[in-house]
Amino acid sequence: MKNRGRGFSLVELMIVLLVLMIVMGAIFQLINTATKRSSTEQAKLDMFQEAREFMDQMSRDLRAAGYPSPRNVAQSLLTATPTENDTHAAAGLVMVADGELWFEADVEGNGTVSVVHYWLDTGTGGNCPCLKRSQLPKVAGNPYTGQTDPVYQTEVQGVQNTSIFSAFEHGATGTPLTLPINFIDDDHTIAAIDTIQAVLTVQSTYFDPDTRIRPLSTLAITVKLNNCSQAANGEAMSCR
Repeated sequence: MKNRGRGFSLVELMIVLLVLMIVMGAIFQLINTATKRSSTEQAKLDMFQEAREFMDQMSRDLRAAGYPSPRNVAQSLLTATPTENDTHAAAGLVMVADGELWFEADVEGNGTVSVVHYWLDTGTGGNCPCLKRSQLPKVAGNPYTGQTDPVYQTEVQGVQNTSIFSAFEHGATGTPLTLPINFIDDDHTIAAIDTIQAVLTVQSTYFDPDTRIRPLSTLAITVKLNNCSQAANGEAMSCR
């Protein structure tokens, strides 16, 4: 007579199930970690891309600052006195502060002079501190005191540094000027500025799954101004 095969005991089945559960738990933990890591890296990439696109836009805007100057406009069109108040001619840089940059330029290339205003909102609501931008058509009036109040749109969220902008008279290799500087009170200084530098540090809204810290990214641009300023006479960048 043949011996009947011996089956698994209940204890053996329990051990197999326990080992299987441990292996499956480890696999799911790895999958969960990989998913979190992928989400974090995507958030970091989105944050960096948003800041990079904003810095590129700022660079393009600044290269147009001061254009068109009175030299580029038919004299018959310049009806306001002084010419920096005329809507057909851009005054150039209007104000530079640690967290604020203000200038006039034909940024669209359509012949319309705009007042472009970058401003760091240090509030805590709406994913701020954040960097905002306003672009409005220039109105006939003083570039610093006679323009329409800015209408801002949020461009970059989670900004961590408060000293974003720096200004230089002779390139970015020297000592930055003491800020703030404006078109009225510091006309000779602002007319001598030929380089603007911007440094932006942004923080992700997501925590790193390993360190439990929100990642940071820092970007910087240095822009050489191409056009002259109407702020004062006798300076290297003056077009009066």
